[in-house]
Amino acid sequence: MAANALPSGIDALFTLAEDMADGCHTYEVAIGILQNTEARIRADLVAAQTAQTSFLTAKGAKPGFTTARQVADSNAQALIGLSRDVPAPSLGGQWSAAWEATGFPNQSLAVPSRSEERQALLASLQPYFTANPAKENAPLNVTAARAGTLFTALSDARSAANANLTDIGQKKALRDTTETRLRRRTRGLSDELGQLLEDDDPRWEAFGLVRPGGTDLPDRVEHLVLTASVPGTVLVD
Repeated sequence: MAANALPSGIDALFTLAEDMADGCHTYEVAIGILQNTEARIRADLVAAQTAQTSFLTAKGAKPGFTTARQVADSNAQALIGLSRDVPAPSLGGQWSAAWEATGFPNQSLAVPSRSEERQALLASLQPYFTANPAKENAPLNVTAARAGTLFTALSDARSAANANLTDIGQKKALRDTTETRLRRRTRGLSDELGQLLEDDDPRWEAFGLVRPGGTDLPDRVEHLVLTASVPGTVLVD
């Protein structure tokens, strides 16, 4: 008996559902299909396709958000390094209480290793340079205004990237829900047809299914000529 297993891939599932809807359009009245009708199949199919498109769109936007965050973070790292080097002649090359107001964390002058720490440091550098304009260096663009601009850029980029990840997760969940519903619908039609059609009824194939009473074996090949060749080998013509 041939089995009508559902395809594992979602695109193949969409194709099967379309075939089933077409089959219902032609035969659902004649066969007596009542539960898994063309209208219900198409409704579930459209919902799943729409959810899949939305999910892929959100997923496809991720590289852009990631790049924007990386650029903003790279700019932040560059300014933080300069914001350490420019005041160093007056504040000293090692951490001390004189550096406290700058906001460098962990009693260290190293550029913070975590993006969130770099963002927080930018937020501290802006008021520090505002209160200590003599520590700014306009030619190198080490200023309170620059720190504020880069803080906003990094904060916005991180927020946008995080929002995109949330959007991807939510849209994947909806896609999975609609896919599950479509799988139940297509399996339901296959089971319903099993109650309404004989196993060898050719109308199974109108729904994109194989006849349960059919066979998956290839057609018989006739008029073969077998010719002995080297030991252990037979040529087939």
